[in-house]
Amino acid sequence: MTARTGQGDTSNVFKNDRQKRIFEAVVLDFIRTGEPVASGSLAERHATDLSPATIRKVLHELEEQGLLSQAHPSAGRTPTEEGFRVYADGILEVRSLPTGLRAQIQKELSGAGLTAESMYSLCSKVLSNLTSHMGVVMAPAAASLGLRKLYFVRLGPGQALAVLLTRGGVVQNRFVRTPEDFSQAELDEVNVFLESLESPFTLDEIRERALRDMAESRSEFERIFRRAFLLASGASGAPAEDAGGREIFLDEKGRARLLDHPDFRDAEAMRALFLAFEDKRRLVELLNEVTGGGRVRVVFGPSGEGTDGLALVASPYSTAGGDAGALGVLGPRRLDYAAIVPVVDYAARVLSGYFR
Repeated sequence: MTARTGQGDTSNVFKNDRQKRIFEAVVLDFIRTGEPVASGSLAERHATDLSPATIRKVLHELEEQGLLSQAHPSAGRTPTEEGFRVYADGILEVRSLPTGLRAQIQKELSGAGLTAESMYSLCSKVLSNLTSHMGVVMAPAAASLGLRKLYFVRLGPGQALAVLLTRGGVVQNRFVRTPEDFSQAELDEVNVFLESLESPFTLDEIRERALRDMAESRSEFERIFRRAFLLASGASGAPAEDAGGREIFLDEKGRARLLDHPDFRDAEAMRALFLAFEDKRRLVELLNEVTGGGRVRVVFGPSGEGTDGLALVASPYSTAGGDAGALGVLGPRRLDYAAIVPVVDYAARVLSGYFR
């Protein structure tokens, strides 16, 4: 099956097929070489029946439409941010993933006995290795994750480990900072309360139930429900601490590859990368754009917001309860989209299968 990233409708973008053909040739040459594309090289490499003068005229038209840019009058053209969007959503034709690559992804993501966190980390590494860019995986929001079981273990003063067994039978562990230093005996009282809940349940439902029970309960039980509320809130993840309750898994080797990419060697581009890595909310915002779409998409970092110059090929995946996460490959806008899209698409299918 061929993955699609857009509708393929460019009727409102290009005036004629000639514009579309020349624009696509510029994008493909720029992706391949990283150099501005001149009219003479287009005529030579793509064996077009158009003269360099005609090509220059079309390039000028595309520049006026905001799809191409030119550093100075004698320079070649490069795709703009809008140009890359048009290419990814309307022109890109994605080839099928070879059988050998499918088997490799299936084997490397077999994941028998792995926790969810280990699987997310493994998936980010597999994506990095297969694409030579940076793999990234966003876990489903913990607050809405369907759970069969939840219990807490004391780690130290003001610290606990939340062990979650999802509806799909996958174990997740979350570190929780508690506002009070609960003993294991106090945590066990909460664990008994959680055992009484009918599964599947979510952390949001636990908080709502605890608040309701606090209002209705006798005073001796109120402290247990209060603890349950605080612990469930901590396990959900506070926005200030973990990007809105969403955990992001990045492959460190993929990060190093990205930093070595020629498109990120200047100081401003390097700064954008570090901002994206340090403030994971930016990555969450990009990944959230694909979680409800049901298909692989190409998302571009907004100009001037720390993700400028970045492109993300991403796809949603789902758990047994329908809770959505996203995974993808992060790199420069000059990505080999035709090769990367089917890798991301198939990896999302395999990860979804793991959680069922």
